[in-house]
Amino acid sequence: MNEPTSESLSDLGVFESEANTTNSEPKYDRVNRTCPHCKSRKLWRNGYRFTPFNDKIQRWLCCNCGRRFSDPQDVERAWSTLERIERIQSKSIKSRDDKDNIRQICVTETKNLAAEQNQQTIEVPRKTDLKSAIVNFLWHCKKRNYSPDTIRAYGFSLQQLVKLGVDLYNPETFMEILAQQTQLSQTHKYSLRKAYTSFLNANKIEAELPTYRITRPLPYIPPEEYLDQLIASSSVQMAAFLETLKQTGARPGEVWRLKWTDIDIEGKKVHISQPEKGCNARIRPIDAKLLNMLLALPRKQERIFTYGSRDLAWKTFARMRQRAIHKLGNPELRKIDFYTFRYWRATMEYRRLHDFGAVMILLGHKSLKYVLLYAQLSDAYAHGGYVCREARTTAEARQLIEDGFEYVMDKEGVSLFRKLK
Repeated sequence: MNEPTSESLSDLGVFESEANTTNSEPKYDRVNRTCPHCKSRKLWRNGYRFTPFNDKIQRWLCCNCGRRFSDPQDVERAWSTLERIERIQSKSIKSRDDKDNIRQICVTETKNLAAEQNQQTIEVPRKTDLKSAIVNFLWHCKKRNYSPDTIRAYGFSLQQLVKLGVDLYNPETFMEILAQQTQLSQTHKYSLRKAYTSFLNANKIEAELPTYRITRPLPYIPPEEYLDQLIASSSVQMAAFLETLKQTGARPGEVWRLKWTDIDIEGKKVHISQPEKGCNARIRPIDAKLLNMLLALPRKQERIFTYGSRDLAWKTFARMRQRAIHKLGNPELRKIDFYTFRYWRATMEYRRLHDFGAVMILLGHKSLKYVLLYAQLSDAYAHGGYVCREARTTAEARQLIEDGFEYVMDKEGVSLFRKLK
């Protein structure tokens, strides 16, 4: 069986945790290393992070582009420690320091030595054994083409169970310890159970685990002006990212994976060709404003947005959202995240058409199971009705239609159009 390597699991970030230094100003250093993004040598020391084996890794902040990164030499040294302890050749533990060279046999009756040897000894798994089991399980998931987000979530959940004292090979300890964790919500316990169930199935361990029932909370649907405030307060690339979320109703990962070949310039459309969670691929129309925003971005790579990962895009958005809250004095903006744009777009689509099928096509779902929610959201978040416009010429009517207004009627030679607020 192929064993996991540091290169195969290094992008998951499961066994990493950040610990920033406090009560100290960032010190400007001209060091003998460069930023991996812009190649600048103007770097700040930006705290440390520690691996589970207590390896100290220096974090750097580029004062030119703002990118944070780990010291490559410290990362290489940390991975060599992990390989030495857990993943050398095909065995979980090969280090000389980790071997128990002393064995002792306790015999109560020397005459019954043969009977004593037949008794099974129950051994308590060592913590390093459980960590090695997690690594092997994550490699098992990766070989079966699990989503990177799923692998990362499973890794964090299993690590938390180990910290709580759960023996992953003994389901009874899972049930006993989680029954004592009254501070954990039912949703959190459900996530832990889901990851642990997958671990048991991978190791062919049968167990009947408790059931945790969760209720999905209703998402927050803000007024459109709140979304526009965030877009206007963001950088050029993040503004284009958020506007794409708003007009297409796509998931953040689907927008992050968009390529330049997915844009239909003549037809003003975006092809969502790499859907997530088993949804359908789809084509969504966009207006001239978003098209110009996308075409204004530099073409540095095959993808449109140059964020290294979806998580990095989220961290960038969180910083810009915090600045917008302080600048505009609107704390309601804190309730808005990437998925809020998707929920808002689907709610407005249902309010406009009152058609569940149209909402299902917009979101890419294959059934109406998750679409019925938006009828309730449409009634709960009705922000002020419609905006009405008049058109007396063909050019004015064409412009209103391009701006998203819907034709209503003709009255006394004037065409009336409306649009949801």
